[in-house]
Amino acid sequence: MWRNLILEAALFACLIPAGAVAQDYRKTVTVEVYLQENARLFIEGQETNSRGPMRRFVSPPLTPGKYIYTIKAIIPGPNGPRSVTRRIDVRPGDFESIDLRDAGNQPITDVEYEPTPQKVVDALLKLAKVTSKDVVWDLGCGDGRIPVTAAKEYACKARGFDIDPDRVKDSLANVRKQGVGHLVTIEQCDIFKLDLSKGPTIVTLYLLPRLNARLLPQLRKLPPGARVISVAHRMADVKPDEQIVVDTEIGEFDVYLWKVETLRGN
Repeated sequence: MWRNLILEAALFACLIPAGAVAQDYRKTVTVEVYLQENARLFIEGQETNSRGPMRRFVSPPLTPGKYIYTIKAIIPGPNGPRSVTRRIDVRPGDFESIDLRDAGNQPITDVEYEPTPQKVVDALLKLAKVTSKDVVWDLGCGDGRIPVTAAKEYACKARGFDIDPDRVKDSLANVRKQGVGHLVTIEQCDIFKLDLSKGPTIVTLYLLPRLNARLLPQLRKLPPGARVISVAHRMADVKPDEQIVVDTEIGEFDVYLWKVETLRGN
């Protein structure tokens, strides 16, 4: 069964899963695409009229279910145009970001950096019930405010990881400024290569739904009793053990908590 979705001013088709039923509760899907300014962009086979290095599309309200978007860019180049295609698995309420730019010599980041509001940091650490015996790992640490706050407020050990060298510099500066170098370490690395089976008792994330899903096999290896906190985004289709909403100056943020046993399906 097919249902039309309107993204910006263009019409796109999206497959609705068998068994999906209409419900009163509806949400939108927001997709940001970063690409070369003069590239042509297609969603579900239809070319969009938008231009610029960042193009945002918002669906109309959708019934709950699983949706797939196929995003294709035709990018001009010295040897002729090249085509890049991505397929993303989304749910109503998701925000996704796709970067189709040439990374050049810089590390490829999976998400544009957006600082977590301090009010959300405080709330997520409280939700996780952090103690001095915990070890907090923040995957995609940005300016290091989560591990720094965990160390300052709970006297626990914490580690931050980021692939972007600029974010690592910001985090190290924050650690020095707050005087928590004896508790906090910051590393530049690919978070998808981390061994989570040893070390952390709490993992914090502010990524994207598709990245959370990609991390799920690693997160399932966390030690018994470990907790995972995600800001704003779901963890595949695993129902969280707890969920809160934090009201900030820039809007409301959902914060989700999963016990590792829940992620394993125990």
